Amino acid sequence: MESTIRWIIWFVVMTLVMGWLARSRLRNRTATSGGLLHHPISTLIVGLVVGALFLTLAILSYLFPNNTGILVVSLFFAGFALLGLLLVVEYVRVRHSLEPGGLRYQKLFAKGRKLRWSEVARIHYSQSAKWFRIVTKQGEVVRVSAMLVGLPEFARAVLDEVPPKSIDIGAKPVLEQTAAGFPPSLRM
Repeated sequence: MESTIRWIIWFVVMTLVMGWLARSRLRNRTATSGGLLHHPISTLIVGLVVGALFLTLAILSYLFPNNTGILVVSLFFAGFALLGLLLVVEYVRVRHSLEPGGLRYQKLFAKGRKLRWSEVARIHYSQSAKWFRIVTKQGEVVRVSAMLVGLPEFARAVLDEVPPKSIDIGAKPVLEQTAAGFPPSLRM
């Protein structure tokens, strides 16, 4: 019974956190942010909390060992702390901006570039990864997260500028709903 209660609590907490994350990307945008796609502050908060929590657990598991294998457990927790750090880096680095005829994008660990809508070969939406995957005719791949603020403007630009034959049949309804102000759900 105790295990069941823990799972119920975990489910409720995760549902509340995911709802908060989803709502934070929909807040009113400022006039200066027109065309800018960026992560909401909630991404930074989650990254900092996750990173700090698991870093603390890694340090504590190393300093106060028991019979579970000191280094392995500490490294396991440190790996999750790195995931929190990755969210922080994502929040800081990844910014896209809509420009006439295209999208200027910044990848997590690569140099920023410009994508012209006329260069798009395919747009697909991944329900499991929660991102739009854009493939250019040159083979370049750009991913636009469903977590970003400004997604409706992005969806409208794609629907207006990208040739319909390049939009995946499953992505079209997602883009249409997003353009109408209803971005994809963040639930699995």
